[in-house]
Amino acid sequence: MTVLVPGETEIASETDVRAGFIGIAGVNDAFDLYLVLLSNGNYKLIVFMKVQFFFQDGNGGKWTNSEKTTFVNKWESAIKQKWGGRVLKQLKSNKNVSIEFRFKTQIGGWMLDHWEINVEKVNKFAVSSVNPIIGNVTLDSLDLKLTRKKGGGFQRGVVHEFGHMIGLDDEYLKNSPFQKDYKSVMNGGESVLTRHDAPHMKWLNERLKEKGIH
Repeated sequence: MTVLVPGETEIASETDVRAGFIGIAGVNDAFDLYLVLLSNGNYKLIVFMKVQFFFQDGNGGKWTNSEKTTFVNKWESAIKQKWGGRVLKQLKSNKNVSIEFRFKTQIGGWMLDHWEINVEKVNKFAVSSVNPIIGNVTLDSLDLKLTRKKGGGFQRGVVHEFGHMIGLDDEYLKNSPFQKDYKSVMNGGESVLTRHDAPHMKWLNERLKEKGIH
């Protein structure tokens, strides 16, 4: 698969990045990174993931092929909308670096992937989770639904769990300094904040310095 599109010139890239803080040593093979120069002189950091979906029937009934496709499309749309489309860094040259998330997705079959996502069809919420060691995610069919969380915020499970997929830990835990930041995507809301870019900012800053981009 060609990750880049016309108008993008690759400056640097790295595949199968180990990133983040979840687990003992971050997430193994979390994503690929591409720093590209755009035709307008700005830059973009592309976070690319290969994601394979598996669907399990449950107490919510049986999945239809149409429902499977719809879930994957809505999952991808939610991630791109909430996590991407932001300016990461303003450069001294008055140019900027934005971020975009891109995916190669597949339902079932076999694929050399970064992540495998298992989705059960349910009639009430189950426990969703991310295993950073084996690259496995457990979701349910209701994780696309905006749900009221502690602190009064609303959150979709897929948006929160994606934070774990890039290596971020929960912020609602008692030992978190952000325990009361209920709007945070890693707490009870959907706000993606500067600190949530930490898994890829180190790589970005190193490449910018290496290439003399200021």
